[in-house]
Amino acid sequence: MMDAGLQLEFSRNGRRTECRLLQQLPPWKVVRGFQRAEGESLVHLGNVSGGIFGGDRLHLCARLERGAHAVLTTSGATRVYRPRTSAPEAVLESEFVLGPDALLEYLPDPLIPFGGARLLQRTSYALDSGASLLAWDVGAPGRVASGEIFRYRQMKLATDIRVCGKPVLQDRLLFEPQRFRPTAPSSLGGFHYMVTFIALRAGMSGAEVRHLEQQLAALADETQTTEGSAREVWASTELPAHGVLVRGLLQLPLRIPNRLQWLWNTARRQICGRTADLPRKTY
Repeated sequence: MMDAGLQLEFSRNGRRTECRLLQQLPPWKVVRGFQRAEGESLVHLGNVSGGIFGGDRLHLCARLERGAHAVLTTSGATRVYRPRTSAPEAVLESEFVLGPDALLEYLPDPLIPFGGARLLQRTSYALDSGASLLAWDVGAPGRVASGEIFRYRQMKLATDIRVCGKPVLQDRLLFEPQRFRPTAPSSLGGFHYMVTFIALRAGMSGAEVRHLEQQLAALADETQTTEGSAREVWASTELPAHGVLVRGLLQLPLRIPNRLQWLWNTARRQICGRTADLPRKTY
């Protein structure tokens, strides 16, 4: 069991965003911030232990100063391993603080809970005026290739967003496959993968939010299919202010990257006026 901390700070220098590493405790590993064409800083979040074990507490904190633009991704899927019987749940906490007119794009790889795993994932975003957020999250049912589907014990997911100090999203999800069948309509309805996409800009008008939601809803409607092994269902909703949340349930993972690229590209064009370019995993 270990307590690990990673603290990053991003600041604007001319048209470039620079990354400063304030704290890095194993198993976290960050090489540096890579400069991209638009001046943003790209950071790969690595876990040298290969995953999260029972009792581990990993805390990530990233702060973006005024006008900074950061793209955060992971070097691979986040694996949550089976804990010892006496070990507490694993905890993964991520805290993002965006200063005025900052832009954060948080694009992690899927979360994969192994058989017997217990996890609390808590993610919070705090945005100042004019700040923008594009983020996604992908949850897998387990090690599908090994026949380990919904063998984990518990997965708790909590997401909070505050804009200028006011809450706009408090999302709580609890999955316990042994107590509540994933096939139940009140759970995952028999789907295996869950995808969440968030897009918002502090100060976005109601008309702009509705237009963005309509665009993302149109994309989601094009992908709906409830027949065969490639079933998928999507839905979008306006947040109380500033942005949109999209959630999808899929039977197979192969279409997830393409779907996320569509959503991200559409939201980025409206919020930032630019198209999206997926970050490379290695440089």
